[in-house]
Amino acid sequence: MRLIAICAFLCCSSISAQIGGSNTYQFLELSPSPRHMALGTWVSTLSPNSIHSALANPAMVSDSIQGQVVLNYQPYFAGINRGTAAAVFGLKEGRSILLDTRFIHYGTFDETNTFGEKIGEFSGNEVALGVAYAHHFPSKNLFVGARLNLISSTLAEYNSTGFTADLGLYHTPPSSRYRFGLVARNIGSQLSTYDSVKENIPFSLSFGISNELQYLPLRWHLSIDHLQNWNLSYVNPNQQQTNFEGELIDEKPNFLDELFRHLVFGAELFPDRAFSIQIGYNFLRSAELSITEVRSFSGLSFGFGINLRKFRFNYSHARFSAAGNTNFLGLTFAP
Repeated sequence: MRLIAICAFLCCSSISAQIGGSNTYQFLELSPSPRHMALGTWVSTLSPNSIHSALANPAMVSDSIQGQVVLNYQPYFAGINRGTAAAVFGLKEGRSILLDTRFIHYGTFDETNTFGEKIGEFSGNEVALGVAYAHHFPSKNLFVGARLNLISSTLAEYNSTGFTADLGLYHTPPSSRYRFGLVARNIGSQLSTYDSVKENIPFSLSFGISNELQYLPLRWHLSIDHLQNWNLSYVNPNQQQTNFEGELIDEKPNFLDELFRHLVFGAELFPDRAFSIQIGYNFLRSAELSITEVRSFSGLSFGFGINLRKFRFNYSHARFSAAGNTNFLGLTFAP
């Protein structure tokens, strides 16, 4: 009952949430590591022995990942560079905390006057610093965690600061291969605005479930994202059709179209071995970035991991559209 009550509280806290380009600090929605990007989204049910798990779900901060350090780098689109870094430090009585940072640099742009003449240059970057902690309830095998983030954003001469909190739950039933995760991300507000205009922060509520097959070294993941907002679809003018009279046909999104935009499927082959393979499919990204009659495989992502004694290398590739795709690299140090 306590778990149900906590879930209900998280759902109620998301009444006014929105997604898409209507929020500030949108970089907070980008995948925190190559392993997550390969699986298509912020998977909240990864292995509890990996620091990658705690990056997506603060409830998975534990002494089992104490001493691990991860460095991730992604050359994003149009000269944009971004990355993440995190480390887990031990406290007294077997407690641990995770410190992490996420940054994105938008590059350098030409500043021009009204006549198009160059008069200078400007750049933009955003940084989030976070600290996460979790508590374990052994009787229920339930983990509850939270992350606090301090955000700084600079775009030309404009600056903004803010804070967010991430709340997470992680549960594994006794003698079961199933894992369950629930994460509420980016609960917060701006402390200072760019130009006296306060903007929303991209709140997101996600539920995850995964299971490892008994006779095959494969673990599948199902993530249900953006639970705070059922209506994710819209009418795309580029995909509208006309009837014989030349009038546009008003096609409203149906129930299945709305449902699948919330779903992300992922699978890991040999998840805990020296070499692992990940693949994922994000239906929302596919629906928003695919082009009619052009095969771009939007929404598809894949990657692999190489686990050595004290080093782990991860690589992922995500298909966005016919205009461009992206790679993500990561290196983890384990004691």
